[in-house]
Amino acid sequence: MRKLTTILILALCSFTTWVSAEEQTPEQIVEQTSSELLKIINEQSERIKTEEGYVNQVINDLILPVIDLQSMGKLILGKHWKTASDEQRTQFIEQFKSMLIRTYAKSVADFGDAKVTVFPPQGEQKGKRHRVKSHLDIGSGTPLQVDYVFRRKDDSWKVFDLVVDGLSLIKNFRTSFSQEISETSLDALIERLASTNTTS
Repeated sequence: MRKLTTILILALCSFTTWVSAEEQTPEQIVEQTSSELLKIINEQSERIKTEEGYVNQVINDLILPVIDLQSMGKLILGKHWKTASDEQRTQFIEQFKSMLIRTYAKSVADFGDAKVTVFPPQGEQKGKRHRVKSHLDIGSGTPLQVDYVFRRKDDSWKVFDLVVDGLSLIKNFRTSFSQEISETSLDALIERLASTNTTS
């Protein structure tokens, strides 16, 4: 689970946007900005390793604005989202976001040599959803196939799922968290995430 989460978080770094998302296609968001973030990882490697606050700042400023965390949380909780209170929904999304930041912060400095290849869209894609296909080469073995699933929201493109070698981030966490909720409760899951985020 930890290894998968690390790969998925690494993939998130590749679609960070430095200009207004509504001015770019999803392919451009992935392609034009991945090199910029990887440049930061290389040039600021020591700072990333030693300053937790700096990594958090990079993630909050550059990555989170183009992620639809609300939709992610809703899809991950699935049926449990419908019965959750507004407070539980807010708490879950906040702790899930903190988990992503924590996992990314611990591993990002090790991936300065990663390379991203974005493929052009196959045919015309219409509507509010758009899938960007790419390869992520982390320098060990065959490059990973990474699909970024975007949704048009509030006049801009935001990602709500990542699919790495056929494995969906949404489905992966939904399966894991649903089992945990069934065995305990949603409040217990939120509490565990909060405890892990605080102590790790």
